[in-house]
Amino acid sequence: MDDLGGLRAANRLFVAADLPPPARAALAATGAALADRMGGRAVPEANLHVTLDFLGRVPPEAAPEVAAAVREALAGPPAPVALAGLRARPRASRARLVAVQLEDRAGGLAERARRVRAALDAVLGRAPEEAAPWLHVTVLRLPRPARLAPLDGSGGREQVFDVGRGALYDSHQSPGGPPRYRELVAVEFEPVP
Repeated sequence: MDDLGGLRAANRLFVAADLPPPARAALAATGAALADRMGGRAVPEANLHVTLDFLGRVPPEAAPEVAAAVREALAGPPAPVALAGLRARPRASRARLVAVQLEDRAGGLAERARRVRAALDAVLGRAPEEAAPWLHVTVLRLPRPARLAPLDGSGGREQVFDVGRGALYDSHQSPGGPPRYRELVAVEFEPVP
């Protein structure tokens, strides 16, 4: 959608980096294994992503500016990242989710997240956030806070992949099931000429 003219009033927007299919498949398998071991609900493979910024509800009249800001902020080269282990959030003693952290050695994905956040802060009038982005992929959601044993998620081998695409999504909540994501704006990451 070029101008997001079909933006629903009860939208719930976020900007994410999309994962290549092999990374998604590996992360989905990790989530399924954790769900078998700990309970909870593994995040469906189609929903796995790296959140760069959560916008929440955006006034529909701001849609054209949001779309333009997302396109500009996401532009740039692919970002190589590595899977870096599991982490329970908010903490292991009261976990609500388990995520696979990403190692961004070159800093390209973290820089893109900062650009996205700054561009959307300006468009939406939000206060700037100083915290460094937490690059991760949520693989398991728990229905209630749980105490988790230490997590080992290295898998014994490094998995490196290029993140080559990002998008603005609208999250449609589904009672009793995972949300459905509707893509609104997509940007392929390409080397800058």
